Amino acid sequence: MRILVLEDNETLALGICHVLKTAGYAVDILSDGVEGKQVLEYEPYDLLVLDLGLPNLDGIDLLQSLRKEQSKIPVLIISARDKLDQKILGFESGADDYLCKPFALEEVVVRVNALLRRTLQDGLSHIFIGDLVFDTNSRTLTCKGERVELSFRETSIFEQLLTHANQVLSKENIASHIAAFDDDFNPTAIETYISRLRKKLGSSVTLQTVRGLGYILITKKI
Repeated sequence: MRILVLEDNETLALGICHVLKTAGYAVDILSDGVEGKQVLEYEPYDLLVLDLGLPNLDGIDLLQSLRKEQSKIPVLIISARDKLDQKILGFESGADDYLCKPFALEEVVVRVNALLRRTLQDGLSHIFIGDLVFDTNSRTLTCKGERVELSFRETSIFEQLLTHANQVLSKENIASHIAAFDDDFNPTAIETYISRLRKKLGSSVTLQTVRGLGYILITKKI
């Protein structure tokens, strides 16, 4: 899954980026509110980590604009604005979570995992598909109790297919959710990852190619 970090403190932004990438996410960093708003209009991010004290456009104004435009992207505010009325304003403006500075970087990962879990089949902690069990907390997959070893990219692709189960996703759509701006990634590589996933998942799940359109993870009769 792909995350945008909007934070003008470069050291903090790089720290957040590092722990999120280590956790297997694709991450982009921007430091300007206006630029962030523009990018969010055309890039399909799965979550936004949002500082409030951004140059050129305050984070609250950006968030209110997103919600006014009916954007449903999960938003985690990170801010030094720690007064109760400031936190209430953040939530009333559309934030899904609010983390006051200073904080441990590991807590960002925990909160991001929790927010993204809500997007996976009604926020269940475990998703069952035949013999497969996907743990949305640890982002791990087991088959008949045995761990299925997936790379970060394979996990991200599986999550995308699972989030949109029984829907066809194009290569470009999948790629846009698993690769950051600075990643050297070609959408044609999706074919290779899908092939690897099929081998690892075996007959436990139907991962079908829809010629000319993309791929579909079938979890029910359609």
